Amino acid sequence: MTTVLIAVDHPKSGQQWVKIFQELQPDWNVLEWTSGLDIKADIAIVWRPSAQLFIEQPQLKAVFNMGAGVDAIDFSVIPESIPVYRVEDGGMAVQMAEYAIYGVLQATQRLAPYVALQKQNTWQVLRPVLREQWPIGIMGYGQIGQKVAQSLTGLGYPVAAWVRSPRQSTDEVPLYAGPEQLDAFLQASRILINVLPLTTETRGILNKTNLLKLQPHSYLINMARGPHVVDEDLIAVLDEGHLTGALLDVFHEEPLDVNHPFWQHPQVLVTPHISGVSLRWPTAQHIAKKATAFLAGTTITGLVQRQRLY
Repeated sequence: MTTVLIAVDHPKSGQQWVKIFQELQPDWNVLEWTSGLDIKADIAIVWRPSAQLFIEQPQLKAVFNMGAGVDAIDFSVIPESIPVYRVEDGGMAVQMAEYAIYGVLQATQRLAPYVALQKQNTWQVLRPVLREQWPIGIMGYGQIGQKVAQSLTGLGYPVAAWVRSPRQSTDEVPLYAGPEQLDAFLQASRILINVLPLTTETRGILNKTNLLKLQPHSYLINMARGPHVVDEDLIAVLDEGHLTGALLDVFHEEPLDVNHPFWQHPQVLVTPHISGVSLRWPTAQHIAKKATAFLAGTTITGLVQRQRLY
């Protein structure tokens, strides 16, 4: 029988995940991991796991992360022989596409002015949005970035994407690649949407130097990780008027400190890390299918490249 450990950062949540996987895979022996557990497992399914798990379970055949981001995993304590896989989509991509669309509507002010007009009992038709004046740049082009791009191109917006390494585009979205094409990508963008993984190279990438390369009166949507943004730089660029606004879902520290200037900044919209919430059943089904295939010797997708952290 396959023994599976569930290791998450909240005991109540861990018990819920155990029940779900027990129901999905009745042939598995599913247990919640606690330090000192006297059992040797085959695989671990984790979210923000303790490093102690990997110290105590060096024989694991594989680790499956419950989210797309793996920056909360300490790879230094995981033997190279243990592959780590990430969720590529647990129902998050469509949610993040919806969030991006909301951000684009905020950027273009497609509907927001009518809220104020209603309060004034004023019937007034405003000029329509010209989508060609709002070119969108997406930083990151995995499954989530591709879903976001697909949704926005379907609405008629010009969309391009930036990726860290060159690759062939298989659709209508032009790709910029690598540091040498980052400037051109930013200069071509008026709405910037960030869905990059957090790595050493991408930490702080949304700094004043880069934000000022965006087209004038641009808008930022960040739903990747808080440390991508240099907070004080973003505030400075907003105050200078180069950016007209920002929709932020992720932050350096979460929950966001009640005294952080983002809360009261008139051009910032704050949401509590809800752009893409892992849906338990779709995520569990996604992982169970992959884990079953892995244990059967089938090659699966989602393998994390440790040097890149995605």
